[in-house]
Amino acid sequence: MPQKLKLIHLPASPFARKARVLIHEMQLEDRVESESFGLVSPVTINDEVISYNPLGLIPTLILDNQESLYDSAVICEFLDELGQGGFFPKEVEERFPALKLQALADGLLDTAVALRYELALRPIDLHWPEWVTHQTTKIRRALAEFENQLPLFSDQPTIGEVTVACALGYLDFRYSELNWRRDHHRLDDWYSDFAKRQSMIDTEPSDPLITN
Repeated sequence: MPQKLKLIHLPASPFARKARVLIHEMQLEDRVESESFGLVSPVTINDEVISYNPLGLIPTLILDNQESLYDSAVICEFLDELGQGGFFPKEVEERFPALKLQALADGLLDTAVALRYELALRPIDLHWPEWVTHQTTKIRRALAEFENQLPLFSDQPTIGEVTVACALGYLDFRYSELNWRRDHHRLDDWYSDFAKRQSMIDTEPSDPLITN
């Protein structure tokens, strides 16, 4: 029997959650196991993670030959090929809208995670209020664009919709004070329905002590 693949993740990571959702959706649990190698942050050196990913970032997927894949977009496409799930459409007319939506949601997450590091890890006297305001504005612009694109969302979820759902879940987890639902009722309705999927329930972020 082939050795299981191993996904290095943290329960709080929205980028790792993308991969974990796909694993659940395609029932790949018997082929891919998830494991946490401990804390990963900009001020924490995790030698075990670095041994598989020189950037020291998660998620990282360890293959059965001990080679590794990163980042989340690459890992998710690999998993989709493995499970033949159709989350990365083959036809150009469907593929690039899905990739574009993934890029927008990943951009929101890049911003939200960076903002989390600024507020949770950087000493208060070194905070940059103008930068914080700018990042928050970027998040709000992305939310507005999600709502604008809702009519184009696929009924059969692609990596785009999965990433949007993980992004909204991360905002709930780390930025409840943002109250994104207040100004985005249609997006709230969509997410409330998507969040009922078992793959989303089983991968809800946890452990508020983890910094990303």
